[in-house]
Amino acid sequence: MKRTIFGIIAFMLVLNTGVCGQEQDKLLQLLKEELRYNEQELKKQDMAPYFMSFRVLDDTRTMLTSSFGAIIAENDYHTRMFVPQVRMGTPELDNFKLSPMGTDKSNNYAGTYLPLDDEGVPAIRQAIWQETLKRYYFAREMFKQVESQTSVSVEGEDKSPCFSQAPVEKYYEEYLPADRLKLDKEVWKKRLNEISAAFNASPDLQSAIVNMDFQVLRVYLVNTEGSEVVQNRTYVRILISATAKADDGMELPLTQDFFAQNPKDLPANEVMVATAQDMVKRLNALKKAPVVDPYTGPAILSGPASGVFFHEIFGHRLESHRLKKGGETFKKMVGQRVLPEDFQVYNDPTMKRYANTWMNGYYLYDDEGVKARRVDNVVNGVLKEFLLSRTPIEGFPVSNAHGRTVGGGDAVTRQSNLVVETTHPYSEAELREMLIDEAKKQGKEYGYYFKAVSGGYTLTGDGNSLNSFNVNPVEVYRVYVDGRPDQLVRGVDLIGTPLSMFSNIVAGGDKEEVFTGMCGAESGWVPVTACSPMIFVNKIETQRRAQSREIPPILPAPGNH
Repeated sequence: MKRTIFGIIAFMLVLNTGVCGQEQDKLLQLLKEELRYNEQELKKQDMAPYFMSFRVLDDTRTMLTSSFGAIIAENDYHTRMFVPQVRMGTPELDNFKLSPMGTDKSNNYAGTYLPLDDEGVPAIRQAIWQETLKRYYFAREMFKQVESQTSVSVEGEDKSPCFSQAPVEKYYEEYLPADRLKLDKEVWKKRLNEISAAFNASPDLQSAIVNMDFQVLRVYLVNTEGSEVVQNRTYVRILISATAKADDGMELPLTQDFFAQNPKDLPANEVMVATAQDMVKRLNALKKAPVVDPYTGPAILSGPASGVFFHEIFGHRLESHRLKKGGETFKKMVGQRVLPEDFQVYNDPTMKRYANTWMNGYYLYDDEGVKARRVDNVVNGVLKEFLLSRTPIEGFPVSNAHGRTVGGGDAVTRQSNLVVETTHPYSEAELREMLIDEAKKQGKEYGYYFKAVSGGYTLTGDGNSLNSFNVNPVEVYRVYVDGRPDQLVRGVDLIGTPLSMFSNIVAGGDKEEVFTGMCGAESGWVPVTACSPMIFVNKIETQRRAQSREIPPILPAPGNH
């Protein structure tokens, strides 16, 4: 109750204090003026847009990189990217029918950069005019192609409109104070060097990098429906990564990241130094670990591993634009059980923290100006709802605020903060017992425990590709049924198809863990978080990872002499 009241009060304060700031925000006022002007002028054309939006990403960023105790890269930049959207035709059939992007793919869906000085009005107007005109010409040509293909019906193609209605939103955040816009670089250089110096204990490492990325992003959105949304996003991430190479040439990478919305909320250096020291020990152990053959059988996935697993095999198949054609794995399963009845899955971009961890997929409005909300995808094991941008699908006519993008691309449906929970949790010891019992039933000498993963990818069937996934574990253990100690192994890729994998999930653990990262797809690398407990699966499939042909260096590392 306290949190609800506070949220209401905070919202009221934004409304009360934002009016004055909004009127004084020169860039916002200019965007509104130029949108009105361009809309009026383009309405005079034989082919006029029925909808337009202007989006600006004001991006201030500092990036530092340290390796083996010394700074090797330092970058500061400030950019303003302008991205218009032009929709031609009608909401039922428009130029986005054949492509989720409103500009030429060969141009890498780029927008254009605006002057950084609000006083440079002529230059800003010139840039807006040129990019809007470019998008208009492309929209017109794409709509002609759409019209010529409307008579061709593809079997199984979604017949819903191209664009959905959305409430008109008015939301304004003031500029962040000056102390939130800058990073004390000298302090952080020393801290990063202290962390990366921990890798000097293992001179044989192929690489040892500590990256810090500090970003303040201010996003403007106005559209011809009347929505005006201005919001800030702060982001700071420290990524610790190191790579060793086994004697047979196999690369062995490990990563660990620390994420917060403010640098002051990052852990103390002692924590991150200890993390780097632990990575050295783990890499040395991996170098000695045996390479294993392909395997099918029971397995346990740690919380972070299962988070990536759910993100790849399930989350991407909830994204509405993939359900238009191709990736339809779960499209006809709404109302059916897809997980054990004690499992819940939801995406909630309004959550800042979960399991005492900052959430990377947080936002209040998506990149189409739709107010964020929690989406309950699976309730008591039953599939209920997909993730939607303003691209509807049959049975789901409106957006639930998951239209997302970065850079110059148009928004498509993307995940936010994906959370997996169970109402019947088991302890880790109980899950291990299940694993051993199931391995015995299947006549296996051991089961697998996937402790850490580096990421993964999925193919959703679009363009006649295989409907499959590949998760990249970096630490995998054999759990022997006869009670022998767990054995670290390497060279394992977790593969399969989603429906068969889902049907094999049996139980979840009693502790949720978080995997923070960036997800790359059509609309760029968007920040996401996956939260999940440990899970037990009665059957998984692995393949042997492709091995590098490179041999270890013939010269000893500098630290060895």
